[in-house]
Amino acid sequence: MEQTVQTVTEWPKWLNLKDSSKYAGCSPNTFKRHLVNAGRVKAHVTDYGTVYDRDEISQAIENWY
Repeated sequence: MEQTVQTVTEWPKWLNLKDSSKYAGCSPNTFKRHLVNAGRVKAHVTDYGTVYDRDEISQAIENWY
């Protein structure tokens, strides 16, 4: 049997922690420590949980030295 890998080509506007860290290319701990706790990405609390804006993540990665 051949294994298939599912890749996401189109990311939604709002991402949960797992998807946000995958989008940023790091682990969830690293994402929270270096982007959220440092104030580069704002966590938005909703009825469905905490979500992060994809555009804020992209901006933080571009400006991360």
